[in-house]
Amino acid sequence: MVSEKIKMVSTPQFQSGVWTQLRRIAQSGLVGNGYIFSGPPGCGKEGMATAFAQFLNCENPSKKSCGSCPSCARFRALENEKLKLIVPLPAPKGKKIDTDSEDGNAVSQSDMEFLSEAIQEKAQNPFHKIRVPKANRILIQTVRELRKSLFLKDAIKGQKCIVIFDAHLLSVGQGETANALLKILEEPPESTTFILVTDHPALLLPTILSRCQTIQFPPLKADDVKAWLTAQGEDENVKFIAGLSQGNIHRSRKLMALSTEDIMDQLEAFIANITSKDPNAWRSFTQEIGRIAFQKPDELKFQFQMASLWMHGTFHLRKGMPLPIHETDLKPGMETFNQKYPNADLQSIVILFENTLVAKEMNLNMSLILTNLLLDIEERLNA
Repeated sequence: MVSEKIKMVSTPQFQSGVWTQLRRIAQSGLVGNGYIFSGPPGCGKEGMATAFAQFLNCENPSKKSCGSCPSCARFRALENEKLKLIVPLPAPKGKKIDTDSEDGNAVSQSDMEFLSEAIQEKAQNPFHKIRVPKANRILIQTVRELRKSLFLKDAIKGQKCIVIFDAHLLSVGQGETANALLKILEEPPESTTFILVTDHPALLLPTILSRCQTIQFPPLKADDVKAWLTAQGEDENVKFIAGLSQGNIHRSRKLMALSTEDIMDQLEAFIANITSKDPNAWRSFTQEIGRIAFQKPDELKFQFQMASLWMHGTFHLRKGMPLPIHETDLKPGMETFNQKYPNADLQSIVILFENTLVAKEMNLNMSLILTNLLLDIEERLNA
């Protein structure tokens, strides 16, 4: 894994309102057993989850963790014994997902090495997204191993914090993993807090939602994104990238690697494909996007999010409203689209994009999903 050259930025520095809420919870002495950190991608939820866990175990907290006590030092490396990170992992080869095996070491050595390196990068950059190759669910073995370790006696004082990234992937399949976690949430060990981090809280079991307090994260402010971009050495396209990012640091990082021309070309090709009536174009689109969905899920999300933003801009332009993005060369293409499809239901098309991404998260048949997407878009272009 190649280390990202990203300058360290404090998540609480950006989400100051949320941090104030969490700090008051910690200082009240009434810390709950379960929290759901929910919000759009790239808003700092994951970094805030580990920062909150660090604050709960800091030996000299004030408005934030002291950063210098032994506990904070171990948290900075994400190696504190009071912190347990859970992420989606690849299914063990040759074993059923819902096996009754209590083997918590079924994940391959190479995947564990990848995960270890990814956690090191996460410690350096709280916005780094941990994605183990071919991981599309949180394994039931992970939760079973957690259950065994949680109830062991611990001589070290403090709050055990179980942070689950992409927590909506607990519900993949028949929801066996979610139900296994629910059993722990129903009778949690003393001095233990679960923090479930997700972009899609609606995909969590209602019984899990009912046992957790939801902390809602807004998108990052444009000025915060600009500050982050400047800290990374970006100077020429700060305003443009911040406008397209819409408060999403993951998207900002992707845009930094692209030229304006690349962004234009990608968007124009995507819009042309989804509005084409040529069966060959549809076939090429479903094959290419299906391949990206399997091999590069982050790229899939990026393309659909950019297309959604483009559709939002086109809708605003049609209604004479201020564009949600800064004035760019994208505007002429939006005007042409409105002239060609004056009755298109743009808001419904955006919802179709969002549903496609949710379908990918739930591991549904992408070929079928993409074909239905194109059919549904064709219907809405002439609504």
